[in-house]
Amino acid sequence: MRWRWPACALTIVTAVSLWLTASQLHVSQSAVPLDQDSSSSSAPDEFIHLCICSDDSDFRPAVVAIRSAVASSRQAHRFVFHLVTTPELSVRFSRAAKLQLPGVRIEVHADEEIQSAIQSRIEFRDTAGRKGLASAFNFAPFYLPLFLTPSSETFTSQTRRLIYFDADIVLLGDLAEVFDMDMEGKPCAAVPYCNQKMQKYVNFNVLKTLVTSETIDPSSCIANRGLLLIDVKAWADLKLTESIEFWLEQYRKADGELWVGGMSQPPWLLAINGNYMQLNADWNCNSLGRHSMGNLEVAQLHSLGFEEDHLTSLRVETTSWGVVPYVVTCSNSAKLLHYNGAMKPWLLDSDTVQVPVCTMPQALSEYHFNWVQEVEILGVTYTFVTCSEIWSLFLADDLLYSEPVNTTAEGVEELQRREDAKTWANKINADREKRQKDKEWREKQLAERRKKLAGGYYTGQTIQAAHDISVRGKIVVRKNCEGVVQGPSLNHPTERLNVLFKERRDKKTRSINVLPFEVKPSDKDKET
Repeated sequence: MRWRWPACALTIVTAVSLWLTASQLHVSQSAVPLDQDSSSSSAPDEFIHLCICSDDSDFRPAVVAIRSAVASSRQAHRFVFHLVTTPELSVRFSRAAKLQLPGVRIEVHADEEIQSAIQSRIEFRDTAGRKGLASAFNFAPFYLPLFLTPSSETFTSQTRRLIYFDADIVLLGDLAEVFDMDMEGKPCAAVPYCNQKMQKYVNFNVLKTLVTSETIDPSSCIANRGLLLIDVKAWADLKLTESIEFWLEQYRKADGELWVGGMSQPPWLLAINGNYMQLNADWNCNSLGRHSMGNLEVAQLHSLGFEEDHLTSLRVETTSWGVVPYVVTCSNSAKLLHYNGAMKPWLLDSDTVQVPVCTMPQALSEYHFNWVQEVEILGVTYTFVTCSEIWSLFLADDLLYSEPVNTTAEGVEELQRREDAKTWANKINADREKRQKDKEWREKQLAERRKKLAGGYYTGQTIQAAHDISVRGKIVVRKNCEGVVQGPSLNHPTERLNVLFKERRDKKTRSINVLPFEVKPSDKDKET
């Protein structure tokens, strides 16, 4: 099922004013040119096809992404949004779209046969990361024409281009600029990301064992497909989808791990092998959902002049492995904010204090944020806000609960749609409450584990033998051998620890009761 909405500028402006409470929020409509030549032969009224692929039952991220895209464009009347999802969610999404996205042209697509065919090609391994990455909808962007062609009222065989973007984003730039850019014959356009190289994802030792004519540079920059412009014909002519399927097959057949740290990103990177048009870095300000920064990233902060006092004023703590939470400095001039990471704004509790912080986007400078902190560094004033509040600006729950304006047949139908949406929203709240209870239970369990034992150690702590440990005169554990504290000694709980060491010289696997001075915290435990 899908909804098709009239794309009229007046309706868009009205809808945006409802969503964004225009008395407070203003998104700049100035068009900043891309670094590349943006000339294009596209017709002024050509549809701009924007695609999201998701099997997440929480519709809020998609709503925010769509609203921000519309609010940030001077050509939103050209936009057609395509939501590719499961058959089960398509009806719910269609109803929610009418309620939460009035005046926006939305088409919802679902095809169980294509979904199953994609899923059959995916093999999940623990080294890939989260199991959710093995979803068919993580790979659906490579199959967009297949999903759209049978059910779309706007996508045809003459459609030149598609734009795909992840749902966990906020758009502050005009996607019409991206759609109309000169691609110079390339099959796609994306943002290069040189903080990571191909060798981070691809195991080149395994790659060398495969029979392939491809020459791939381990030190080449990766590209981020959180925003992907696709030339439909060029993509098809180069058979890039088939190439991605080829690499998925190689991944399944390989004796070792052909790639790590991802599922859909590595085969796409191997398939395009650098053959893409580069978008400006402004279209990929990322890490807005990350909990912490590593030491290398902290070093980059320090190079900008950030010191401990500055970080403290931002409610950021320094640890042995970096800082918590993430400090985002690219958001001031960004055109796309990417909330990658576990701290998604829609998953945070309202009273969470330690959240990622962002330099205030120029496009939102007139909005009154709840939390603002200015930091002066080397004569430059940085204004920070919480990254989650930026996202929340584009979410208006009041639309979800408003009553219909009349009691006619049309009004009754509208009431039913609103009730359906309210049920959906209540489920989200119930899920949030369940997550909170689960969190509290986990914290309670962790607190139990971390009750101090003899010597100040706690259950589950990784330790090392401080010296050779003997039992009945025989050395059974060598110095620096690692082990895990199992708990207190049963016979002497206040004096001794029960430890299971990784290796015993007598080849036994039993735990040993030791005195606190016989062990020490391991280097790994200190890092975490």
